[in-house]
Amino acid sequence: MPQATQLAFPTEIPEGFPGLISEPEFNPSVHLALEKPETLVTLEQLGYSPEEIEECPSGLGITSCFRVLSEEGVACLQEVARSLSPYALSNDRIPRLVRGGVYQSRFLRDFCLSPDVAEAVSEICETGVLPHSIPHQLGHLNYNPETVGENVDKWHTDTLRIDYVLFVTDPNEIEGGEFEYFRGTKHEMQELTCRGASLPAEKIVAPVLPGAGYAVLQQGNMVGHRAKALRQSGERITLVNGYVPREIGFPDFTRFDQLYLVDPKHVAASEYARHIAWMGQEMLRAQIDRPGYTADREQLARQLDSVTELLSKAAREIREAEKASMEHFGDG
Repeated sequence: MPQATQLAFPTEIPEGFPGLISEPEFNPSVHLALEKPETLVTLEQLGYSPEEIEECPSGLGITSCFRVLSEEGVACLQEVARSLSPYALSNDRIPRLVRGGVYQSRFLRDFCLSPDVAEAVSEICETGVLPHSIPHQLGHLNYNPETVGENVDKWHTDTLRIDYVLFVTDPNEIEGGEFEYFRGTKHEMQELTCRGASLPAEKIVAPVLPGAGYAVLQQGNMVGHRAKALRQSGERITLVNGYVPREIGFPDFTRFDQLYLVDPKHVAASEYARHIAWMGQEMLRAQIDRPGYTADREQLARQLDSVTELLSKAAREIREAEKASMEHFGDG
């Protein structure tokens, strides 16, 4: 399957994202301490069908925790995350978050675009990935709500395929705030939610997290997960970083209708249009560079149709974005 070339980060910073005045410089040899997870749960183990798994770039469901950052890396990321906290906003799902911080912080941007981390994620997923081509899907920061007892994030699936959830602060130094996932399918969660039923306690898993700088990797659009409330005052910060599959033949799973509800209007549609244009370019480049001489006219026509369908679908989504409502499975 054709392999995409990474889309460069935009050279122009949009309005409304003031840069940090002072911050550390990211150094992968100092700030990374990459390890591999000991175990992982597959999509098959979560209950997905072979047909559903075939549409996914990886068979990965979710991993056990693994280390990403060194102690020095944790200290620097904490500094940056705290500097960005005055820009935190809220939405119908998350009380306190920062998106687009990669436009404001060079450290955050360089860390989230790190080829070393992307390579490690690729090895875990057993498929090549690239840092996400939509900047707002890089370095999403969640902060603890100001109200104790309010969930950090509701039960949901992500608006992208592959991402990790990294604890910027030590989860063992606070009461509550656990990251949990549902050991089942999103279809099960939807059915239970529609019936008004609670998720079965025996299917809710809280991975053990040794400390700050550790993460879990997941196929976020397939794994239902949430972040619980703090039971007493404390600091809880996590970072979510997204990736796209390097193989361009997989269907795109960017929920632009959901992104448009939470990201700045002058940025969201522009980022999505650029992302789709890049995908179309890579699909066409594969046909240009490897023409695959054949008399099968139908095959050639389908290849061109796939690009047309990608662009047309995205154009419809951009036009109809304001018709959507926030999707989640509630607080459980």
